[in-house]
Amino acid sequence: MAKLIVGIVAVAFLFAFVSAGDAGPINDYCVADLKSPLLFNGLACKAPSMVMSDDFVFKGFRASADTNNPLGIGIIPGFASVNYPALNTQGLSLAKFNYAKGGLVPPHTHARASEVITVMKGEVYVGFVDTAGKLFAAKLKTGDFFLFPVGLVHFQLNVGSGHAVTVSVLNAQNPGVQLMASALFGSTPEIKDEVLSRAFGIKDDMTKMIKKGFMPAM
Repeated sequence: MAKLIVGIVAVAFLFAFVSAGDAGPINDYCVADLKSPLLFNGLACKAPSMVMSDDFVFKGFRASADTNNPLGIGIIPGFASVNYPALNTQGLSLAKFNYAKGGLVPPHTHARASEVITVMKGEVYVGFVDTAGKLFAAKLKTGDFFLFPVGLVHFQLNVGSGHAVTVSVLNAQNPGVQLMASALFGSTPEIKDEVLSRAFGIKDDMTKMIKKGFMPAM
């Protein structure tokens, strides 16, 4: 009997694990009312009678983002809370990246989402590192896709001869993003120099110099 109970608990735990993620919607749709003052785990819905076909259309990616910055990238989000209210409760978010030549999306993670990226223009080197320290990377061309598993460190680098464009779909309404370098060297309050120096095998003077290059994490 005890083994049976343990087996049932194990199966229940496994089911809960593989089912983890954004909760499923309880209505056909819940187009966000971005003017609502209500705050909870999600966004308030428009009254169904006020929802129009245009609410489900997103034209934000027709524009190009400015890449005139040190990383040479520009980002346009497609988020329920920002500019695409129809995504509310659907467990999805979008992002378009414009890359100048050599543009880099630095190593980062999404704690709550997997990401599928596709190249719309150019050639982009992408990759992630698993928890065993193994790198999985590839050079993608127009029309290619690549998967970044949930929570793992990943990056994108334009390796083509000109500008590049990628579009990503993430399976969470609020995937979260944490840039590795700025999280460690630009946190507020600061991580002690000793921690970072010993972790990276560098001198405290080098740690202090690196910290100066980062604004405090948002």
